[in-house]
Amino acid sequence: MMKGQKGAHRVTLTHAFCMDATEVTVAAYKRCVEADVCKLPWEHDPYSMYPDHPDYPVNLVSWSKARVYCAWVNKRLPSEAEWEWAATGPEQNKYAWGNAPEPDCEHADFTQFGAPRSKAGGDVGCHGGGPSPVGAHPKGDRLWQGAALHDLAGNVWEWVEDSLSTFSSAAVTDPLVRNEGSPMHPLRGGAWNRSFGGMAITYRAAAVYNYQVPGVGFRCVRGEAFSSPPPSHAENFGGNGWKKRK
Repeated sequence: MMKGQKGAHRVTLTHAFCMDATEVTVAAYKRCVEADVCKLPWEHDPYSMYPDHPDYPVNLVSWSKARVYCAWVNKRLPSEAEWEWAATGPEQNKYAWGNAPEPDCEHADFTQFGAPRSKAGGDVGCHGGGPSPVGAHPKGDRLWQGAALHDLAGNVWEWVEDSLSTFSSAAVTDPLVRNEGSPMHPLRGGAWNRSFGGMAITYRAAAVYNYQVPGVGFRCVRGEAFSSPPPSHAENFGGNGWKKRK
């Protein structure tokens, strides 16, 4: 079950997938840049983690750049439904770690009441401006049969594959929204400069595909390729990450 602008709707996932335990790190992304596959993140920001913070999430990376990296490691971005399932599973808790406690700096890197609009990327967050090293808040982990997914709340927003849309009230199977006419894609999970409300699993944000800011990163999943091509604004992607079905 997922929640959106029109309330809950029933989602069925029929394909297995495996989500990365952490957001993609600077060190991992740098290997892709050095292989002459990935483009550099936007570096002209005081809270850019690239290239000097190898254990931090790479940030200031667009949706298109994120897709290129995931394809390079034979993975892809998660669908929005996959992301939400990984974060909550059948329990449907409010937060990745459960329904309680409410967000604090032991569970996530966030800003209690959000960064001021005048300085959205300012010196805020649990540890000052910018994200934390990946996995630095183990109390906030989502546990799956003894394994842990880190930082599904806070640290950096995470791109998903879908185009942005409102949730339908209809039951759907393996949903993936494609919209050639819209450049917007959802962001999930909140960030270090986001308020406590953004730590809730069902909280959704969105941005244009070429958006590159210090509060946005991504993680990849391994799973069956999508059956439909991405919108044409997925430039420099080379067609990977989806397959035609006969």
